[in-house]
Amino acid sequence: MRPRTLLILAVAIIFLIAGFFYWLGSYVTSKKLARFKKIVVVEAPKARKAIAPPSIPKKFKNPKVAIVIDDFGYNMNNVDALLNISEPVTLSILPDLRYSAEIAGLARLRGREAILHLPLEPHRKDVKEEVDTIKSGMSEKEIVIRLAKAISSVPGLSGVSNHMGSKSTEEKDLMTTILKHLKKNNLYFFDSLTSEKSVCREAASLTGVKYARRDMFLDNTNSVEYIEKQLLDLEKLAFKRGRAIAICHDRKNTMIVLARKMPEMAKGGIKFVSLSNMVR
Repeated sequence: MRPRTLLILAVAIIFLIAGFFYWLGSYVTSKKLARFKKIVVVEAPKARKAIAPPSIPKKFKNPKVAIVIDDFGYNMNNVDALLNISEPVTLSILPDLRYSAEIAGLARLRGREAILHLPLEPHRKDVKEEVDTIKSGMSEKEIVIRLAKAISSVPGLSGVSNHMGSKSTEEKDLMTTILKHLKKNNLYFFDSLTSEKSVCREAASLTGVKYARRDMFLDNTNSVEYIEKQLLDLEKLAFKRGRAIAICHDRKNTMIVLARKMPEMAKGGIKFVSLSNMVR
């Protein structure tokens, strides 16, 4: 074979080989591209705009709210937290405990209202009763003696509420005896409403004692989130009715939430008052 012919043949073979590799590269690339197109690209979610809390219907412009803090007297653990609460609250103090009189004195110095948290008999038998709890079946004399002793242990009080007492507050004669004595001492009665069958309103009407009753509890659990939710519900209730009364307890989380949320509620139109401003 002539040299020229061999050269032409070699060039042709080179072009064939180059063409084969070009085709192979294009084929593989197209396969990769096809697979790539099957990949789902997930975009990052767009930032959501902050959603404002739902507005509260306000039937009344500046409703009154009283918050009563129960069970003071066992210790002084939460006194510092209590003093951080700038709005009015009413302290409900158990009688004849180590710190009962001291806390009553502190309440006076700080311009806070204090009431007696009077131990009355509950239906439940599995709860520990306070010393000198007033019970059904007692004579009028024994009831008055225990009541007078309890009142004297909390100096400067404005009224009386029931501690427990789901059984006692259902008994008209017993509650009438108690309220008659409160009338003589110019004290009002606040019904914690531990029983839906309470006769305290009727007894107050019969004896002429000023009276109020609880609308809701704020801290049936010690959860900060729960207490905040209850305060929101209290706010809604107040704007709906024009007034509301809530009970909470001498607990650290409760004090912290009240100190933070009450000023916010006040700015929103709630008028916090002492309990004596709510009795009728």
